[in-house]
Amino acid sequence: MGNYKYLMLTFSTFGIIFAIIDGSNQPMLHFYDGAYIIFSRNVLCLPRKLSFWYIALNCSCYGMIMLLLVFHFMYRYLAVCKPHRLELFSFPYFNILIGIFVVISLEWWITANYVAGENVVVEEHIRETMLKNYGLSRLDYTYASSLFYRTDPATGIVSPSLPDFLYLVNLGIIILSGLSVILFCWLKLRSELIHSARQLQSISQKTLEMQRQLFRALVAQTLLPIFLMFIPAGILLCFPILRTDMGPIEVIILPIITTQPFMDAIVPMYYIKDYRKAVLKCVRKTKRSVRIHQASSQIDERSRTSRVFSLRT
Repeated sequence: MGNYKYLMLTFSTFGIIFAIIDGSNQPMLHFYDGAYIIFSRNVLCLPRKLSFWYIALNCSCYGMIMLLLVFHFMYRYLAVCKPHRLELFSFPYFNILIGIFVVISLEWWITANYVAGENVVVEEHIRETMLKNYGLSRLDYTYASSLFYRTDPATGIVSPSLPDFLYLVNLGIIILSGLSVILFCWLKLRSELIHSARQLQSISQKTLEMQRQLFRALVAQTLLPIFLMFIPAGILLCFPILRTDMGPIEVIILPIITTQPFMDAIVPMYYIKDYRKAVLKCVRKTKRSVRIHQASSQIDERSRTSRVFSLRT
């Protein structure tokens, strides 16, 4: 599998880190009159500025997931269709990919800080709804928010907020660019695998089966974020842009989004046969150890009971 194992290890490790960040941050989502608010009760009791950076990091993790998926598909595309180009994933060329990952992730995090950061106008806009719906005052939570329509204090005219819309366009470009690369690689991989299936004499059955398993796992790992994260997030953003109340949908969609990191970890175990066997072997070994421990405990208990009985007699 070459360097691909390190790429898979990176993806799995990041999934664990993302789950930890998301679990410790416990973000919640609220919509009100042209604004969305991603907020946290700051369960870690971090200083206010640091807690806001932390919630911005939580948001930027979604962009990081997209980049890692793009790198996955690029590797599989090069390995199957252009193996002579795989040097891109070797030192020193791999530093280019690391640079792209760092730059785009930082860009997502920095724009979240400066455009979706805390400000007086947003705080005044959401103050009553946060107090009414969650019983939270300004100092009880930190948040990231976009207010798509703002009122000019001098004229009282409500107009679209250009920075908030540009921030949304920026995120859309990152996501659509990543999905375009993934779609291109997916079509090329699918075509090559179909061709390889017809040319079995030039490739071993074991290698072909492994390629198929990896391809299915990649497709699943792409579809899950799309349907569990990006599409629900896109639906969510339509409501504040249209200044429409979400109603009960708000409570349903956010839990769907939060299941994505967990599902990503399950996919390789399900689709890749060697992973599945290793997991099942580990589970069986654990069950066997538990049974041995229980049997040993029962024998010890019986031995103690027998000794007590003999002493009494």
